[in-house]
Amino acid sequence: MNNKRFILAAAAVVLAACNQEVLEPAVEQVPVKLAYSTVDVVESKAAQNLNEGTFASGESVLVRVSNTGAGSWTDYTFTTGSAGAMTPPNPGPYYPAGSQNIDIVAYYPATAGTSFSVATDQTADDSYKASDLMFASVTNQAKQAEAVNLAFSHKMAKLNVNITAGQGVSSINSLSVLNVKPTVSFNQATGVVGSASGDATSIAMSNNGAVIIPAQTINGGLLSIVTDQGTATYSVADKAFVAGQLYTINITVNLRAVGTTTQITGWTSEGTVTVNPVANTSPIAVDMGNGLKWANMNLGAWSETDYGDYYAWGELEPYYVNHDAYGNETAGRWIGGKTTYDWDDYRFMQSGQSSYKYITKYTFADNQTECIWYDHGTFIGDGKTSFADDNYADDAARANWGGNWRTPTNAEWNWLIDNCTWTWTTRGGVNGMLATSKVNSNTIFLPATGQRNRTFLSFLGMYAYYWSSSLIESSYYAGYLTFTSKNVYMNNGNRCAGFAIRPVTE
Repeated sequence: MNNKRFILAAAAVVLAACNQEVLEPAVEQVPVKLAYSTVDVVESKAAQNLNEGTFASGESVLVRVSNTGAGSWTDYTFTTGSAGAMTPPNPGPYYPAGSQNIDIVAYYPATAGTSFSVATDQTADDSYKASDLMFASVTNQAKQAEAVNLAFSHKMAKLNVNITAGQGVSSINSLSVLNVKPTVSFNQATGVVGSASGDATSIAMSNNGAVIIPAQTINGGLLSIVTDQGTATYSVADKAFVAGQLYTINITVNLRAVGTTTQITGWTSEGTVTVNPVANTSPIAVDMGNGLKWANMNLGAWSETDYGDYYAWGELEPYYVNHDAYGNETAGRWIGGKTTYDWDDYRFMQSGQSSYKYITKYTFADNQTECIWYDHGTFIGDGKTSFADDNYADDAARANWGGNWRTPTNAEWNWLIDNCTWTWTTRGGVNGMLATSKVNSNTIFLPATGQRNRTFLSFLGMYAYYWSSSLIESSYYAGYLTFTSKNVYMNNGNRCAGFAIRPVTE
């Protein structure tokens, strides 16, 4: 913890031996002066060192002097200068005549009262410094010509947060401490502070961190981090903040949350921990102008620029994911026992006699040939042509997100193509199309997902493939939206391929 040592040397007001009355200075009386030096600045960091090791020029420090044991104080306001200088008031304090000793206390800011509150907006330096309560004392000090050292200590707790904009995040816009009580009692004679009080509030932080009232425990949201991609919240579990301690957290904010832990574990009073807070991964429904609302992110994604997972048409789980169940990026892994995006592993493919393989669901009723892979046969189609025909039982969007979320139909994709302006762009390092509604100017971003075929990922960042919920007329092929940097259109393909899904809701 940084201490400031203030040196009392000569000044200008007499303290009466008993009654503290101001007397005319006598030749033999010793003035009390105040100076300070910078010590223990090991904690200072760039843009985070206000009130650490030194005061800025022009700061006011309240010095209180009393005859030892008298309990009656006379106050003097000193002003800080450069190179450790302290300017006394006029008149200033003198040691009392005779052998009477004195007690000295000092605190900063000079305006601190018996009830002290930190500022709820500490983005300005003055507000931050005015929240940083410090105290020093010397008791039973005998008269001397030499300097008297006062060691100042911080009575509040300090929270430093070093933030890095990680993958998919371009900027950190603001940072706030959440759920902290703003007020504490302060004994101006002893420096004792009580427990935190007042209604829990938030404190806007700057690069200097934030001063918070100690002797309080936070359980839940601690930090709100506003980025260009949305707001992330970092939480703690029963974390106690102690007076005079500096707490430092190093945070990298990624679009994908890294880890399930949203608690500080193993965090000591002087330690640091690197975390990636879980961003808001709940989809936002965007009205593009025809009453149908489109999700702002892909199924299985953690943000609008995350590619999400790859699904075969009618499959409820992806075969292959690029992150684990908590958003941790991985080198990719197979899940659910599947090993390929191919007909051999397709949910609705059933082996028959000899070389026959049948598509067992979602086939046109009059289709007696194309519903069979490898050879012709006599299998009769079931007449189902979209997920709606079986109450969305095979719609991955409905199965994973619930509610009214579902995969869009061919007609709904065509409406979006016709009624939007499509702009190839890059967001957070991810290529894709920004669809801007011609009806109401709302937008959604669709990453260029590429596709998974067998075990390969192809065309990532160059092409996009998004399933519809509809079959193509008289075919076992399913429709999908595709785009390059040049155009956007509908196409159809084998249902066993791994494409992205962009859900819609009513």
